[in-house]
Amino acid sequence: MELGKSFALKGKYFKNRIVMPPMGTGLASITGEVTEAMLAYYERRAKGGAGTIIVEIACVDDPVGRASLTQLCIDKPGYIAGLRELSERIKSYGCNAFIQLHHAGRQTTPVVTGGKKPVAPSPIPCKFMRAEPEELDREEIGRIRNKFVRAAWYAARAGFDGVELHAAHGYLLSQFLSPYTNKREDEYGGSLENRARLLTEIIEDIKGLAPELIIAVRFNVADFVPGGLEVEEGVKLAVLLEKAGADLLDVSCGIYESGHTSIETPSFKPGWRMEMVRRVKENVGIPVIGGGNLRSPEEAEYFLREGYADFIWIGRGMLADPFWANKALTGKRDDIRPCISCNTCIDSINNGWHIRCAVNPRTGRETVFREKAELNGIRVVVVGGGPAGMQAAWTIKKAGGDVILLEAGDELGGKLDIASRPPYKERISLLNSYLQKKLKEAGVKVMLNTPFSGRIIEELAPQVLVWAAGAMDRVPDIEGIEKVRVSFLEEVLSRETPVKGEKILIIGGGSSGCETADYLAPHNEVIIVEKTDMLAKDLENMTRLELLARLKAKGVKVYKGVEIEKIEDDGVYLRGEAGVIQGIDRIILSCGYQENWPPYEYTKPFAQCYIIGDAKKPRDIASALYEAEFIVYDLYNHINQKNWE
Repeated sequence: MELGKSFALKGKYFKNRIVMPPMGTGLASITGEVTEAMLAYYERRAKGGAGTIIVEIACVDDPVGRASLTQLCIDKPGYIAGLRELSERIKSYGCNAFIQLHHAGRQTTPVVTGGKKPVAPSPIPCKFMRAEPEELDREEIGRIRNKFVRAAWYAARAGFDGVELHAAHGYLLSQFLSPYTNKREDEYGGSLENRARLLTEIIEDIKGLAPELIIAVRFNVADFVPGGLEVEEGVKLAVLLEKAGADLLDVSCGIYESGHTSIETPSFKPGWRMEMVRRVKENVGIPVIGGGNLRSPEEAEYFLREGYADFIWIGRGMLADPFWANKALTGKRDDIRPCISCNTCIDSINNGWHIRCAVNPRTGRETVFREKAELNGIRVVVVGGGPAGMQAAWTIKKAGGDVILLEAGDELGGKLDIASRPPYKERISLLNSYLQKKLKEAGVKVMLNTPFSGRIIEELAPQVLVWAAGAMDRVPDIEGIEKVRVSFLEEVLSRETPVKGEKILIIGGGSSGCETADYLAPHNEVIIVEKTDMLAKDLENMTRLELLARLKAKGVKVYKGVEIEKIEDDGVYLRGEAGVIQGIDRIILSCGYQENWPPYEYTKPFAQCYIIGDAKKPRDIASALYEAEFIVYDLYNHINQKNWE
């Protein structure tokens, strides 16, 4: 297996070809130091079998070079002790430890930089961040060059095997490389050699100061903006970087302004970047790292076997399952917890929070879930077989609880099945299959077609109730709604009754309504009415923008900031001056959900009762799985306090 083959580079041994790439976590302290949460996060993935971990973006010039408020820093000697602890944790498991050296340049804001203006090779603001940068003069360029070099020396002192210079994704070094952002007329602008001058000088200086370090460079082969780097020039850049002394090339693409080309949405095909990676590998003699939306070991294995790259990075896959590498290499590929490409991880960072993963509630919370909880046969009944119920039942069983899962319907999964039906959402079905597999492996007793009842309580005598019965549809109070055919999302997305050739009005433009419109639009005339001024506002922004672009391309008509007043025989009347929509064949309700708490008499017989997931409050998969996972710890705490028999 290519993934498991070892590799030697500059006196360092790589036990396999699997790399965890640098991904911001927000787990550093507000002053940029390593925290226990960060140590636990990286240790978990080193233990999980990665051959190399490249620690997330570390700021070399605080505060003006920061990209986030809780970014790791490496620009002062005081950071070395914490960073050394981090490298030791990683290397303890035979995993090589690299750290990425970073300067945000223009892709930041004064809110993050402590009020200071961002800096850039040319005074061109990022359209995404909208902060006017100051143009760097030669003296300031020299100061930043020294900052990168000094940070590399700190990394060597901290025990890292290598550093990765972040010259991709539109950050400062990338801004110098790209003709889109570099309009200078001195020796740092103009030709490719001049635009690469700062980066090549940094490489040469690091080799002189810390020759033992492996120097990797993450760079863009293409920026995907008009006037930016394109593949032909990107390949020439790779040759320049090798000549300057780089030991390893990490091939990437895209900047903030090009959107999802740097962080893919679910619509991108697995390995879509790998042709660019292959072009680089064909033109250089040093090893190359590639990746991009690769989720399965089979995909990673293919690109290694066919010679596209020497190493493969697995990013979001290792957020979903820190043991991705071990499972891939030991024939347990079906046991990998699947990433569903929802970008909850990216959304959490963009909101200034700590890293989170929708499908793995322990990601970013490794210290929270460190303690082992034993439930010692406590009898638990879980009501509801959706994601929250399945996760709760599995977790409780693993902890030693005696658990039974009741599902009123004839199959498990709750709303996961219909959630997987719209375009590019099919990976959600993998989570459904994974959770059902885990229930079976754990030996959880599942009773389908079994509503919760008093008889069940008498027969099973459970001590704890976990209520995960899901949410209830919210039905709007609209005069005359009975005059047209009304469907809920579940009916339409279940595929039991194909919907074709109809004029459809969807009430509600949240993510569910918009995704349903995306699903129906190829074969129907679809209209969305949304009472707020923003569609799909509950989606991660990149995924949202791409979805809205698809709706526009498919001809979906949208009314925003509008409510329905009434429905008459001659059409649907909108409030105010919005008018009347005529000829509607079907109305689909996507007005959200409401909580579904159990009646009080259901809870009285139990020593402890938990309401989780959408039953507690309609939200998302991430919230449902976290609440389900944490039950064990809260229950363990109650058992110890009350000394239950």
